[in-house]
Amino acid sequence: MTTPQESADLDPESRDQPAVEPGAKKKRVKIKAWHVLFLIVVVIITLLLAYWQWTRFTSGTGSLQNLGYAMQWPAFGAFAVFAYRQAVKMENQRIDAENASMEELYAADAAKYGDPSASAASVPPASGGKRDEPMTKISEDFLPSRPTMNVDEFNARFAPRRGHHESD
Repeated sequence: MTTPQESADLDPESRDQPAVEPGAKKKRVKIKAWHVLFLIVVVIITLLLAYWQWTRFTSGTGSLQNLGYAMQWPAFGAFAVFAYRQAVKMENQRIDAENASMEELYAADAAKYGDPSASAASVPPASGGKRDEPMTKISEDFLPSRPTMNVDEFNARFAPRRGHHESD
């Protein structure tokens, strides 16, 4: 028989997730020193590769392909820094959203996009009914009018014109 601690140690999913109390807020992701060191190493490597391609381009056997690679490698290093910053930013946004209560999220949306209940109160409803009633049909004056055509007009308008001769 296993103890609860041993069964938790055997469960791979519970090992990956830290023990978080209900209602406890998660901490934001901070930039770690070893992440910065890794990014510096990546940027240095991409700059060295760019220099290597530049020396290949300026040598007697160099081609425009080497020049293209010499310009691409620094862009790859810059992209690594950009991707890391975006990943940290998105992770912090996700954590903030998980930590925020619904009231805080509603207040933030109302501040950014305006309060939808205030704008609905200032505009009278188009159906003439109460504002809280759900809309069940589209107003007739909103829809375009359909053309009315009898059968003879339709046949005359869309009569076949090619390949059918009256003499046949």
